[in-house]
Amino acid sequence: MALRSLVCRKSLGLASSSSFKLHFRGLQTISLPDLPYDYGALEPAISGEIMQLHHQKHHQTYVTNYNKAVEQLHHAMEKGDSSAVVKLQSAIKFNGGGHVNHSIFWKNLSPVSERGGESPHGNLGWAIDEHFGSLDALIQKMSTEGAALQGSGWVWFGLDKESKKLVVETTANQDPLVTKGPLVPLLGIDVWEHAYYLQYKNARPDYLKNIWKVMNWKYAGEVYDKEHS
Repeated sequence: MALRSLVCRKSLGLASSSSFKLHFRGLQTISLPDLPYDYGALEPAISGEIMQLHHQKHHQTYVTNYNKAVEQLHHAMEKGDSSAVVKLQSAIKFNGGGHVNHSIFWKNLSPVSERGGESPHGNLGWAIDEHFGSLDALIQKMSTEGAALQGSGWVWFGLDKESKKLVVETTANQDPLVTKGPLVPLLGIDVWEHAYYLQYKNARPDYLKNIWKVMNWKYAGEVYDKEHS
C-alpha cells in the first residue's frame, strides 16, 4: 500500500532511476472487500442504510480514486515527470489510507449474534486491565477522544510494537495509525459524519456509545496475540 512518502529520499532527480521506478511499479490496484455480514446485521447500533452507503459508496470511492492515482503515477514514472509524482502522493495517501482504515473497520464490527459487543478475554483482556485499569475506562477514553476530535478522522486502540504498550490515538482525515509510529491497529472507529449522520445526526457521542455494542473484540484479541508475541 502506498502510504509512505512517494518522494525519493535523495532527490527528485532520481525519479528516472531504475530503482525508483521499480519501487513504484510494485504498487498494485486494489478492490473493495466484501463485508463479513449483511448490511443490516449491526442494527440497531448502526443502520443497514448507513452500512450500505458507507461500504458501497464511500469505501468504493477510495478504492476507485486510489487505483486512478496509481495508474497516473505509473504513467508519470514512465515519462520521468517528477512534478506529477509529487502531486499524486497526497491522493495516494488519502485514498489508500481510506481503503486501509475501512478494511480494518469492517473487521472491527460484528453482529451481536456473532459475539459482537462481547468483552475481550485472554491476553488482551488482561492487558487492557493493566494499561487502562478496566475495559470501561478504555471505552470511556476512546469515546471521549473520538467525540472531541475536530473535523473528520479516526480514533484508534492500538499496540506499540516497540514498547508493547496499548495506546489510544486519533488520526485526522484518512491517515492510518501507522503514521503515528510503530503502532498496530487493534480497533479503529470512523468518526467521519458519513459513518453516523443519517442515524445519529450531529450526536456523535451517541454513535460512539452504541458502536461498542457491536465491537468485535475477538478480532482485536487475535491481532494482539499475533503482534505481541
